[in-house]
Amino acid sequence: MKIAGHDIGDAVDGLFEEIDTRLRAEAERELIVDSAEMNAISNIAWDDGASAVTVVVHEGVPTHAMAHVVAVALQHVRQRLERYPAVRPPPSDDPSEGPMLRQALRELVLSAEAEMQIAPLDLDQQWEQEQRHAGLKDLLREPPEGWDESGSEGNKFMALQYARFASQHPAQMWEGLQGSFVEKLPAAAEHGESVLALVQLTGWGTLGGCLESLVHARNELSMSDVALIEDRRSGDLG
Repeated sequence: MKIAGHDIGDAVDGLFEEIDTRLRAEAERELIVDSAEMNAISNIAWDDGASAVTVVVHEGVPTHAMAHVVAVALQHVRQRLERYPAVRPPPSDDPSEGPMLRQALRELVLSAEAEMQIAPLDLDQQWEQEQRHAGLKDLLREPPEGWDESGSEGNKFMALQYARFASQHPAQMWEGLQGSFVEKLPAAAEHGESVLALVQLTGWGTLGGCLESLVHARNELSMSDVALIEDRRSGDLG
């Protein structure tokens, strides 16, 4: 597969063909993968009325890391086809931190499910792990004021980060970060442990497990005002 002139090998060709075939059959859309400059590592454009679903990879992602980035994005397309739950904003009065909190909640559960699905491909994800590691390390060096106050938006965000890194980051990389986390943001670390324990009970191995994990994590951090969980099978919001 080539993305904007970058040959990323054939490791995800089969996955691309599978998702493209399903999109055409189940949603009457084709699948496009492209590259562009943007804030996120990847993005999925699933616009109403469009004839295609477009996966966009940040143009700064090195070639050797693109296969993993694309594979994760394709799994998120699969999740939507299979009606995995969605994290929605409230109908009104969405705080400025709302998008940040919802994204962290999605990553804790739905990114973990995506990673589980592509684990057999054994794709190179070292670059992404190093990027996330460096970002959290910098944040923990000088956390914003008030982010360790229980109930604050920053505290909720960091609790979600703690739970995600504890469950998904390589153990040898997480060990040092965990020590800094407990030292700098002890309350956020404590809440993160509570979220982690709840999510580990229901997991992300099934659609129903993902739904329960999202709800449990959201409720543990009292985030009902910023994150509604949609069961795409029924359309119910909770």
